[in-house]
Amino acid sequence: MIILSLFRPCSGQSGDFIILNKVFISGNKRTVDRIILRELDLHKGDTIYKVNADTILKVNHNRIYNTRLFNEVTLTLLPDSSHYNNLLIEIKERWYIFPIPIFELADRSFNEWWYNQNRSLKRINYGIRFTHKNFRGRKEELSLTLQSGFTQKLEVGYNIPYINKKQTWGTNLDFSYDQNKQTSFKTEKNRQIFIRNDNVVMRERYKAGISFDYRKFFFGIHSFDLHYNYASVSDSIAILNPDYFGDGKRNQQFLQLGYYFTFDKRDIRAYAHKGFYFKFSYEQKGFTPIDDIRIASFDLTYGKYLSLGRNFYLASLSKGKIYLADRIPYYNRRAFGYDQDYVRGYDLYVIDGERFLLQRLTLRKKLLQTNLHIESLLPIKQFSNIPLAVYINTYYDLGYSYLQNPSATRDFLSNELLRGGGVGLDVVTYYDSVIRFEYSINKMLENRVYLAFTKDI
Repeated sequence: MIILSLFRPCSGQSGDFIILNKVFISGNKRTVDRIILRELDLHKGDTIYKVNADTILKVNHNRIYNTRLFNEVTLTLLPDSSHYNNLLIEIKERWYIFPIPIFELADRSFNEWWYNQNRSLKRINYGIRFTHKNFRGRKEELSLTLQSGFTQKLEVGYNIPYINKKQTWGTNLDFSYDQNKQTSFKTEKNRQIFIRNDNVVMRERYKAGISFDYRKFFFGIHSFDLHYNYASVSDSIAILNPDYFGDGKRNQQFLQLGYYFTFDKRDIRAYAHKGFYFKFSYEQKGFTPIDDIRIASFDLTYGKYLSLGRNFYLASLSKGKIYLADRIPYYNRRAFGYDQDYVRGYDLYVIDGERFLLQRLTLRKKLLQTNLHIESLLPIKQFSNIPLAVYINTYYDLGYSYLQNPSATRDFLSNELLRGGGVGLDVVTYYDSVIRFEYSINKMLENRVYLAFTKDI
């Protein structure tokens, strides 16, 4: 527990304001106090006008909750004298240590595996992932992944959010190695084409690097990284697709520099109702004589969230990306179909391109918000109280991807305005989990039910 004495004289009508006197933190058995205090915008002796008190408490509640260290956060002002109040911060910590067995799909999405890969159990990854999300109680994250199955993988990471006294600089170290005996080697008719050989490693990759984060203010983060990348493929892939690395090469290596700026004023980052999100990124792949490529890329994302009242919410996402290079090999060229970059309704397609634009619009209605108490079934307090929220939504997306030579792969969706929409149901639960059930239709009038585990951003 921490007590801060806060004194500053102020003026105003008697009873209109309060002065913050002391701050108490309760419930942080592991998390050190300064990690919580770092998120507050309340300072020594601050005057709080009573008309603004609820808003100020809500903003600071969200800042602490968005650290993703706590299941519950409660802020309460307690009268101390006629003008002075104490602030009580009560938290319930999450479970931080996760030795979780890995049993997951190797494909780019559940829908790719379910519809395009015939639900093959040979495309499963298994192993163990160890993560400590609050190492030393300082919000540091230590991770180790040992994986077999479709993709053999080893990953090690250590993130230190604050390395200086002012808690403005952080760093991250990471290393990864993976290999596959089956991998996609080209795209044809907007579908990934795979090749497999159980006796040969078809693709092998290494990546190692360091990054630094600078966070002077609450909402903005500047990030800088330097990574070394190496990848190699079998002779078969180089012959079947000479453009995989370019000019029939079997391997590729390069150093990568990156700069990223994020400004995040969403109320709850896991599933926002109000606020906005902005991200700019610049990556330079290759800039030394040893590098096999020279590719620059720029990425811009803006998300806006509005509360319309009566449990209705509007979410908008705009994103654009452009690659700049004389030539971009297949391995380094991605547009729609990976991660969260896709037009809903085209979930089963891969759409390559040197640049793309994406616009999403979603209208949500909250149907349910509750907490499920399962102490009798699971007596571990970090898991015994399950927050649950259910939203019904309707959405409409637009997207455009430009590919210089679509005829080479018979790509019929590049250089076309893509339109898709539908209705869905989102289930939001603890540890920032979002499960989305969607019924989508695209401009070709293809329609199906999709399952996703991603957010708009």
